[in-house]
Order: sequence, then structure tokens, then C-alpha cells
Amino acid sequence: MKNFYIAVEIKENGKYYAYAVKASTNDNLLSKLEIKGIQFANLCKTKRGAEEVVKMWNTAHKTNNRYLFDSPTF
Repeated sequence: MKNFYIAVEIKENGKYYAYAVKASTNDNLLSKLEIKGIQFANLCKTKRGAEEVVKMWNTAHKTNNRYLFDSPTF
């Protein structure tokens, strides 16, 4: 069974966060990507490739002060 990785970006309260989702060739992608606030989903061949995309997106959001976890919400 082959695994793929999906770089996913979500938007919540005007802020963004990216992370990777592991999917196999047997997974239903519609159910895998049923994520609240999903904005983008890029399919990557390797885990490393997905990590690079996620890191790039999160770095851009931090630079633009739009990263979801920059300030505590409590």
C-alpha cells in the first residue's frame, strides 16, 4: 500500500495554519479532507515534500502576522 502526504492549510478567525495529512491509496480522500476551515490541499509524493510545503506556508503566515498560533487565545 502506497502512502501519500497532503499539505493542508486551514483558516480560522482570519488566521492560517498548515500541517500534513497522511493518506494511503485505500483512503477516501473526501473523508480525509473533511476538515473545518480548509483552504488548500496539495498532494505531495513524500513526507519530506509535504513538510517543506507546510513549513513554507507557516513561515509566510508568521512573517505576515497571520499565523493562527502567534498569540494565546485565553
